[in-house]
Amino acid sequence: MKRFLALALALGVVPVAAWASAGAAAPVPAPVTPPSSQVLAVQAADRAVASGLDSLAGGSKEHYDRRMVTPWVNDLYSVAYERTYRGLPVVGGDAVVLADGQGRVRVTNAASRTPIGVSTVPTVTAGAAEATSRAKLASVDRVDSHRLIVHTVGDTTPRLAWETVLSGRTATAPSHLHVYVDAADGTVLGQRDDVVAGTAVSQWNGPAPLTIDTTHSGSNYTTVDPVRPGVQCQDYGTKQPFSKTTDSFGTGQATSKETGCADVLWSTQHEWDMLKNWLGRTGIDGNGRGVPVQVGLAAVNAYWTGDHIEIGHNNANQWIASMDVVGHEHGHAIDQYTPGGAGQEAGLGEATGDIFGALTEAYTNEPSNFDGPDYTVGEAINLVGTGPIRNMYNPSLVSNDPNCYSSSIPNTEVHKAAGPLNHWFYLLAEGSSPGGGKPSSPICSGGPASVTGAGIQTAGKVFYGAMLLKTSGMTYKKYRVATLQAAKALDATCVLFNKTKAAWDAITMPAQPGEATCTAQPTNDFSMALSPASGSVAPGGTLSSTLSTVTTAGSPHTVNLTVSGAPVNTTVTINPTSVTSGGSATLSIATTARTTPGTYPITVTGVGSVTHTVQYSLTVLAAPNDDFLVSVSPNSGTVQAGGTLTSTVRTTTTAGNPQSVTLSAKGLPDGVSVSFDPPTVTSGGTSAMTVSTAANAAAGSSTFAVVGVANSGTRTDGYTLTVTTGPTTDDFLVSVNPNSGTTQAGGKLTTTVTTTTTSGNPQTVNLSAKGLPDGVVAVFDPPSVTSGGTSTLTLITTTDTPPGSATFAVVGVANSGTRTDGYTITVTGTTPVDDFSVALNPNSGSVQAGQSATSTVATATTSGSPQLLTLSVAGAPTGVSATVDPSSVTSGGSATLTIATTSDAMAGTYTLTVTGTGPSGAHSADYTLTVTRPDPGGCSGVQEWSAGQSYVPGDRVAHNGHLWNSVWWSTGAEPGAPQSWAVWNDGGPC
Repeated sequence: MKRFLALALALGVVPVAAWASAGAAAPVPAPVTPPSSQVLAVQAADRAVASGLDSLAGGSKEHYDRRMVTPWVNDLYSVAYERTYRGLPVVGGDAVVLADGQGRVRVTNAASRTPIGVSTVPTVTAGAAEATSRAKLASVDRVDSHRLIVHTVGDTTPRLAWETVLSGRTATAPSHLHVYVDAADGTVLGQRDDVVAGTAVSQWNGPAPLTIDTTHSGSNYTTVDPVRPGVQCQDYGTKQPFSKTTDSFGTGQATSKETGCADVLWSTQHEWDMLKNWLGRTGIDGNGRGVPVQVGLAAVNAYWTGDHIEIGHNNANQWIASMDVVGHEHGHAIDQYTPGGAGQEAGLGEATGDIFGALTEAYTNEPSNFDGPDYTVGEAINLVGTGPIRNMYNPSLVSNDPNCYSSSIPNTEVHKAAGPLNHWFYLLAEGSSPGGGKPSSPICSGGPASVTGAGIQTAGKVFYGAMLLKTSGMTYKKYRVATLQAAKALDATCVLFNKTKAAWDAITMPAQPGEATCTAQPTNDFSMALSPASGSVAPGGTLSSTLSTVTTAGSPHTVNLTVSGAPVNTTVTINPTSVTSGGSATLSIATTARTTPGTYPITVTGVGSVTHTVQYSLTVLAAPNDDFLVSVSPNSGTVQAGGTLTSTVRTTTTAGNPQSVTLSAKGLPDGVSVSFDPPTVTSGGTSAMTVSTAANAAAGSSTFAVVGVANSGTRTDGYTLTVTTGPTTDDFLVSVNPNSGTTQAGGKLTTTVTTTTTSGNPQTVNLSAKGLPDGVVAVFDPPSVTSGGTSTLTLITTTDTPPGSATFAVVGVANSGTRTDGYTITVTGTTPVDDFSVALNPNSGSVQAGQSATSTVATATTSGSPQLLTLSVAGAPTGVSATVDPSSVTSGGSATLTIATTSDAMAGTYTLTVTGTGPSGAHSADYTLTVTRPDPGGCSGVQEWSAGQSYVPGDRVAHNGHLWNSVWWSTGAEPGAPQSWAVWNDGGPC
């Protein structure tokens, strides 16, 4: 419901659900529904990446996976892709395609065009990479994940690397840090922090009465938006929404957290509506959801943490929930939830937040005595006695921030570096001399004489359109290119394009190589796609593919076609050699018996009024000869003299046709005999091997050969036999559980390797894998354990891993010898089995007794089709309750784990297990809960501040009964003084 409040802030909405039913009717044939605009756009984008259109060309082991589809305005769609190499994610290799609802490709952007050819076997272990990554934070709360990736951020030379994600703190702020460590030499290649800090102001909105939406349930109202999923405001201390029996929130005083939360809802709901009505975006994340906001952070700041917003206070202890602050922090979230993410050049993230704050103010249009439309940040509350903290129409008016772009901007402090982009946005929105009471804006030296604005809504569309064309590693220069592409897509007359270009010229951002041009009359343009875009053939065989063209601008026109890249002894033709755009041609490939096996990129070039290229990946296969392998699993064993052992002998057809293989054993020690059942198999089959020892067999270890003889030759594998005659001193066993698994090509499997001390003392066991099938990488974490310990074995396949089953050996080597166990991996083709995963974020938390915590239960369909999951939680100790809401979701959905403690809850660390159960089975995730009892703090042992001492970020001092944290370099800047607000953060009283 809607409520109005004159003296404070008001809330309230009663959600109503209606259901209708009708009697059964005779079935009628379903009408044929034409594809929607979004489907046509996505299909065109998928064809573009599959065909390697222009900047999207890649190698034969590279693949683009679609990750995000975002509708824009004017029937345009942004389709974002992540790149993989041999199944590994490529960080810095993402791409985005802008296509329209008629199935035409308008723009292609790729973050990197560097071809990849790296080994996928790491030298550095995951544990070593984690240790290196931990050193990047002052304190680490937990390691959230680590994965093997290819790193090529900024179009750098591709390197195999470990990405480790840590949650903790820097010297001054919370952190959710991604660290990239070279998997070959252990050096740090780069890092990216999801947590973004924004300096801001407190709240005052109006005029009263305000109308905001809340949830009404039973007799209570809460600060949860009932119509905008995910939007809610919480008390930072309890992590819970405010709840009252009256539909009225806020005291009218900025020092009240309840008032702060009311202002958060007021601002967020208007920003949500602005995104929808002005920019065509659904929700903060682009998929119809918002993010939680917490008011009550004990810091003079506000943060976007990567999954929620935290609002602090100003020096007057007023909560800084003004419209431009809330809009700014949501701008960071939107930056993260658009293609390319938020890791980018200095200033771009902060300016993005400022722009969304200005757009929200303009859309809401409050009177000027509240947080009305303007282009200043922090003007509503005088944070430190110096007025706004940033100025968009003339950045130099605040702290002499730069108005103009120069080569020094990428190395400038991030808030100051926002100046040129803020200046550009004002010039595009309002112009250099807008009139009507709006301030004039200076033009940098060498720029145009004047700039005419397009209006803030149109400027917002241009900037948001550029965000939908982002790739990782964005820079000021790339934003110029992207905004010009967006302006051209929005307005075919070039008026908006020219205004956008003039605004960039006015801040001295020069033209960039390859940037778009625009003429008032539509330039003829087209796109191309190949179907299929790849193929494999034996020498002497042929292949064909259809090249389709589409007119994307102007009129149909002649496109001349040529091909290049054919290997020696191969003929490649295109017929016909010219088409009218909208037509198609046939690519024909004929190999000969002398064509050298390998993979070759065949490039088709189309030349019309402009030039485009697409790529066909040709794989010429080697002519197979009959061949096979023999493997024994396990390939070692220990037995008392007089005893027996068994093992499985597997044969595999590695090339050509299956053949008969006769098995035998060679090099047996005295007193040992071996039998095979059956003694002859067809390659691909198995035989049971029995090793028998006589009572007088000599003690010791020896290796004999298991031999397979077929028409193509002899193949062998070894078996190490240890015979004992008395109790062994030190010994151990290796076991794998589970000892088999199935994954789709490109997927991963994990299993636990358990070592057991069977006699004597524990010893160090080094783990490895032997006999891995092609295309499978095994990673042990840790790679060595003390017998009695466990290690996690991760098996990584690529999209090129051949389908089939194979058994390899998990080997443990210690001073007492070698022990093995077998693991059978089955790799399937493109038809996946249904499966899912369950994860918690965060997966741990610490609360004082009497408080509560929440975590997001995220489910994902890991293969096959989505399925209905029932969620439950177990393990809560006395004084702790845990619930999951909702209690059932479809895989791919999420729920909230809520943990509440009573004041009597005992201090300690507990493990809560959330289990998802579906038709395919059950999966669980653990949450580590730490319950603490109140413990007073203090400044004991902290050095007093000294005016003559030099301080750097991270230093801590005591002064005037408070603890202070240094965030900047200083000498003589007194903590708590008005002019020192940017140097010291108040850590609270001692």
